[in-house]
Amino acid sequence: MLKGKTVVPAILANILTILLTGLPVMTEQMAEVTDDTGFRPAAAQSRSDEPQGEVLLIDSLGRLVIVPANALPQELLPPPAIGLKAQVPNPARGNKVSEPVLRRLQETREGKEEFRFFPSSQPELMSYLASQDEFGNTSIRPGALIASTPLDALVQRGKYWLSEYGLRYSLTQSFTFADMTQVMQGGNALGFYTFDLGAKWAVFNAPVSGMAGWISAHIDAKTGLGYNGQTQSAQTNLGTLTNPTSIWSSLNGFRIPELAWQQSFLHGKVVMLAGMVNQSNYIDVNSYANNGRGQFLNSALVNSMVMPLSAYNPGVNLQWQPNNHWYAMFGASAGNTPAGNAPWTNFSWQTWSTLWEVGYMPDDLFGLGPGIYRIQPFLARAGGPTQGGLCFNIQQQLGKDAPFGYFGRFGLGGSEVAAGASAQVATGIVMKGPLKHIDVFPTRNNDAIGVGFVWSRPSTTSNTPVHENEFVFEVGYVLQLTPMAKLQPDLQVVWNPAYNSNASKAVIFQLQIDVAW
Repeated sequence: MLKGKTVVPAILANILTILLTGLPVMTEQMAEVTDDTGFRPAAAQSRSDEPQGEVLLIDSLGRLVIVPANALPQELLPPPAIGLKAQVPNPARGNKVSEPVLRRLQETREGKEEFRFFPSSQPELMSYLASQDEFGNTSIRPGALIASTPLDALVQRGKYWLSEYGLRYSLTQSFTFADMTQVMQGGNALGFYTFDLGAKWAVFNAPVSGMAGWISAHIDAKTGLGYNGQTQSAQTNLGTLTNPTSIWSSLNGFRIPELAWQQSFLHGKVVMLAGMVNQSNYIDVNSYANNGRGQFLNSALVNSMVMPLSAYNPGVNLQWQPNNHWYAMFGASAGNTPAGNAPWTNFSWQTWSTLWEVGYMPDDLFGLGPGIYRIQPFLARAGGPTQGGLCFNIQQQLGKDAPFGYFGRFGLGGSEVAAGASAQVATGIVMKGPLKHIDVFPTRNNDAIGVGFVWSRPSTTSNTPVHENEFVFEVGYVLQLTPMAKLQPDLQVVWNPAYNSNASKAVIFQLQIDVAW
């Protein structure tokens, strides 16, 4: 029987109370009719000065949702001085930016051909690179259970304002509670708070020469909730190869995986980063399974554990997209910096990695809709022999208008250099709006459910594995509570935990609240 059942609901109730400040206002909004986007349709509003135009949003599977401006609470719209023409959604990494968004971005650049410092408009970028290299100025998501809160309006207004000075960012805070069976050490119940900030600050734009430059930063933080959370983790307590709680770091406090200069050339067909680069922000991304804050929680379903995706170390990343159907990337890093330290800490040329990724992006594969197919060879050294590996990363919509998507990561690499697993398969199916499609809750159109499966074989480490083959099954649901907050229950079963001699099966239940600003 899972422990900690009285602690988790009590803590969760306190957090929900904080999130839902302004409850009387929201309760009144919930009583009004909403459409499939989760916002009030125009007929349910009584404003005489209803805004005209369209708001572009991204759904739970990374697809574009176009919402009439008069269906949104007015406090979530850009102020008149900025206007709807400057509203841009936060892209889903691992996808191409859609044509309507690209057109809007182009419109924001019209009439601004002169050289500018700290430009308000995003630099010109090709469709796939724009998704990996920039953020939008909009945090809200469609399909919210609660139409808006006073906090949503305050945060969104500030985001619009900062984007006018070239600063665009994605800030997510998460409260996570985990309850586990068959631990080999430590406690069964753990709780954590995490903070994840990715930011792009445009420094200059030179449209005539086809160049732009900006600062790229990534900052993380974590703190345990309670004594167990300060000193333990689900992975070490269970003795697993994969981490059931991928967004939790072994380090309490702040750390900086990326701080780099980023520059585009040839009108956005070529992009270069140099500095301290987090390669996982650009290589091995996947719009269906790449984010523990709103998709899957197991580490193998977030990034490959075969590829040595370096962070915290000096590196470069080069990107090239010649057309709308192909792209190529190269990443190189050196050093062995622990999280939370300066990049020159423990620096050694004996530890390095080079990564390649080539992607094919058909708009419609055999009538199934868009997909992306990536091949990823790598070569690396970790103080011992130089070894290589080969990985594949796939995402495919399953029908032009179907709510399903498929993803898969497959990898094999040298056991001395692989990032935890010498061989791994991580694959699954995601679905948008499951409760709507079974007529249980018709308005829950933007919720998502995902089912994933992982097989892993440990790489060479200081520990001797007890089980050579670890298997994971994960099922998770994402409920859009407010335009900026999600509730994410998750269940995982791990068979043959690689380093746990006391158990052949462990069950992990997690409940997570994600607040994306």
